[in-house]
Amino acid sequence: MHVYGQSALLSGVVQDEQGQAIPGASVSIGNQFASQITDQSGRFSFSGLRFGNYTLKVTHVGYVAYAEAITLERPKTSVVIQLIAQSTILDDVTVTGKTETQQAREQAIRAVVVDTRAVAEQPATLAELMNRAPGVRIRQSGGLGSQPDISMNGFQGRAVRYFKDGIPLSYLGAGYGIHNIPVNTLERVEVYKGVLPIALGADALGGAVNLISQRQTGNQLNASYEIASFNTHRLTVNAGADFNHGWYGGVEAFYNYSKNNYTAAVMVTDPDTRNQTEQNIELFHNAYKGYYTEGHIGLRNRPWADDLRLSLAYFDTERQQQHPALMTDPYGAVLGKQSSFVPSLHYQSSFFNDKLTIDQFAVANNLDLHTVDTARGYYDWFGQFTPVTGRVGESSRPSLSNVDIWQLTSRTYARWSFNERHALSINYVYMRSRREGEDPYGPRFSGTDIDVLSIPANYAKQVVGVDWSGAFTDQLQFSIMGKGYRYQSRGTESWANRPINLDEEASVSKTYGGVGGSLKYQYAPNTFARFSTEYAYRLPESEELFGDAMWVVPNFSLNPERSLNVNLGFNTRQRLVRYEVNAFYRETKGLILLVPTIAPYAQYRNINNVRGFGVEADAMVTLTNYLQATANVTWQSLRLFGFTSPQDLWRNGTRLQNTPFFFANAGLMNRLEPFANHGQLNTYLHYNFVREFYLQTIPKDAEPDGPLGLWGEAGVESAVIIPNQHLLSGGINYQFPANRYTLGIEVKNLANTRLYDYFRVQRAGRSFHLKLTYQITDKT
Repeated sequence: MHVYGQSALLSGVVQDEQGQAIPGASVSIGNQFASQITDQSGRFSFSGLRFGNYTLKVTHVGYVAYAEAITLERPKTSVVIQLIAQSTILDDVTVTGKTETQQAREQAIRAVVVDTRAVAEQPATLAELMNRAPGVRIRQSGGLGSQPDISMNGFQGRAVRYFKDGIPLSYLGAGYGIHNIPVNTLERVEVYKGVLPIALGADALGGAVNLISQRQTGNQLNASYEIASFNTHRLTVNAGADFNHGWYGGVEAFYNYSKNNYTAAVMVTDPDTRNQTEQNIELFHNAYKGYYTEGHIGLRNRPWADDLRLSLAYFDTERQQQHPALMTDPYGAVLGKQSSFVPSLHYQSSFFNDKLTIDQFAVANNLDLHTVDTARGYYDWFGQFTPVTGRVGESSRPSLSNVDIWQLTSRTYARWSFNERHALSINYVYMRSRREGEDPYGPRFSGTDIDVLSIPANYAKQVVGVDWSGAFTDQLQFSIMGKGYRYQSRGTESWANRPINLDEEASVSKTYGGVGGSLKYQYAPNTFARFSTEYAYRLPESEELFGDAMWVVPNFSLNPERSLNVNLGFNTRQRLVRYEVNAFYRETKGLILLVPTIAPYAQYRNINNVRGFGVEADAMVTLTNYLQATANVTWQSLRLFGFTSPQDLWRNGTRLQNTPFFFANAGLMNRLEPFANHGQLNTYLHYNFVREFYLQTIPKDAEPDGPLGLWGEAGVESAVIIPNQHLLSGGINYQFPANRYTLGIEVKNLANTRLYDYFRVQRAGRSFHLKLTYQITDKT
C-alpha cells in the first residue's frame, strides 16, 4: 500500500557471483518509471518514488532474470543485487553467460576494451578515452576533427587498421572515425595490439581498432548537445524503433563544429631583421565542421535471414589547415573537403541447427575529395595577408583538385561449429578502388596539357583468413590461423620533377601468406593467462603507391611491411580488485615511411627495421561502494636495426623516432547522492603523463642516463625534444530525477600546461565543456 505525500530514492549496484559490477543490465521498478541501464560500475538510481511496495526487476543477457518485492519506508534505500549466470551443460562442456564486453576482454587474443557506455554522458572525445588505455597513444594535431594517428606498442600510421562492427572502415574516409564520432553512438571500442582475430579481415601489422555500434533493442531515443571552448558545438541524435512483423528502422546522426582557435606558441619572423622569436598567438585558420547521417531499415527473425539491414549514409566535412605537418609556416586559406553517399547491405543468418553462421556485408560508394590552395600571396601568424604577384598557393604546391575515388568493399564471414568444443572460421575481404580527377595546378604528361589525375589509377586488395579454434579441456583454449594477402595496382608514376609520357604506366601484383595462433589457460574462474603470436603483412595502400598528385610522389616498387608479433599476459579479478600484466615482442622489417625527396616532394619508402619489447600493467580497485580508482602504465623499448651503410651505422640500436616510450594514466570516479529525491551526482578526475620523447632519431649515447630512461634529460638540442607532459582533467555528471536528462561538465587540462602531439604540434590549453543528454529507452 502506497503512502502518498512523501518521496524516496532507491539506488543500488548489480553484480555477478564474484562481486564484479555488471554494466548494461536493465533495471525496472513498476510501470510508472522508465527502465534504466546500469553504468560501468553496475549502478542505478530511481528518484521521486512514493513510499510503498514495488517489484524490482533486473535482466541481462547471459544471466538469470532477477525479481524482488521491496518496500520503501525511508527517504533513501540502497540495495546490492547479485545476478546468477545462466549455465548450460552440453557434452561435458559448461557454457556460462557473460556480457559481450566481458567476452571481448577475456578472449585468447587480447583486446583492450574501452566501454563507452560508462562515459556516454561525459563531454569526452573518443580519442581522449582511448588515450587512457594501456599501450595506446593518439596523435591528433589541430584539435577537433583533425585526422588522428594511433600508436600501439610503437606501431602507428597505416600499420593500424580501423573497423566498424568488424568491417574495414576506409570506405567512409574522413566522415566517420575516432576523430569525430560521439561516444554516445558506440557500445564499446576493441583495441587489438600485434595479433588480430580472423573476424577482423585486414592486413594490419601493429593492431586494429574495432568500433562496436550500439545495438538497437526496442524503441529508443538518445540525443545530446555539447558546447565548449574555442566555439565548439557537437550535436548527436540516435533513434530506433521496432515495427510489426520483425521490421525495424533507425537513424544515427551527428554534427561537429569547432573554430579550434586556441593559443599556441610559435616562432614568429620579424619582417625587418628576419630574426625569429617565440610568441603566443591565436590560431585563426584551424576550424573544422562536418556532419554524418545514416538511416537504416531492416528485417529480423525470418527462416532465410536472422537479420537483413539496408543502410544509406551521407557525410560532408571541411577542414581548414593552419600549418604543414610541423608548426613552421602559417597558412590562411588552405582547405580540405570530403563527402560521399554510402549505401550498404548487411546480411546475417544461421543454418543446420545453428552449426553454420554467415555474415555478409557489402558497400559501394564514391568518395569526393577537394583540396584548395590558390591564395596569391601568404599569411603571417597574425592573419595578415600579403599579396605576391605571380605566386599561387601558400604551400610550395598549389592545388585546386577535385578527386573521385570509387570504392567497393565486401566482407564475407562464415563459421562452422563441429561441436561445442571446435569450430572452423573463414573470413574473406575484397576491396577495390579507382581514383580519377582533375587539378588545374597539377602535373601534366610530357609535351601535353593532359592532367595526370585524369588517367584512372586502380587498386585491388584481397585478404583471406582461416581459423580453427577450440578447447582441449575446459581450462585450455586454442586457435590456429592462416592468412593470405594479395594486391594489384596500376597507375602512372608521375610527378612534377619527373616528365612522363602519356603511354607510360606502372603495375604491380603480389601475393603473400602469414600464420598465427593463440592459447588461453583458465587457472580459476577469475584468473587466466594467455599467449598469442602472428607473422603478418601490411600491404602498401593505394595512396602510398600512387602518391597524391601533389606533394607525395608515386612509388610502385614498395614492398609490404612484415612483422613477427608475440604477446603474453596474465589477468585476474577478485571482489574489489582487477589487474592485468602484459608483455610483448615485435620485430618489423620494411617499415613504410614518408620521407623527403627533391624539395618540396616526399615519397613512401621501405626505410626502417624495428625490434622491440615492452610491458603494460592495468588495474582497477573498488575503494568503497561509491569510489573507484584505475591506473595503468606502459614502458616500451623500440629500436632500429639493420643499417649497413657507414654513414648510418650509428642508427643501429637507436629509439624509433617520434614515438613515446613511457606513459601512464590514473583516474578516480566517485558516485554521490547528496540530494535525496533530487537526482544523482557523479564526479571524476583523470591524470595522464607522457615521458619526453624525440622528434628525430637521436644517438643512443645522448639518451637520458636514468634507469630505463625514466628521468634525466637527453643530450640534444631542445627543438628535437618533445618534453614531459602532464594532463589533468576533471568533471561532474548530474542525472536529473526521472533519469532522462543528464548534465555533464568537464574542464580539460586543469593546470593549463603546454601539451604537444608527436610532431611537436601544440595542443589546446585549458578548455571548458558542457553536455546535455536526453534518453528514452523502451525495451518492452
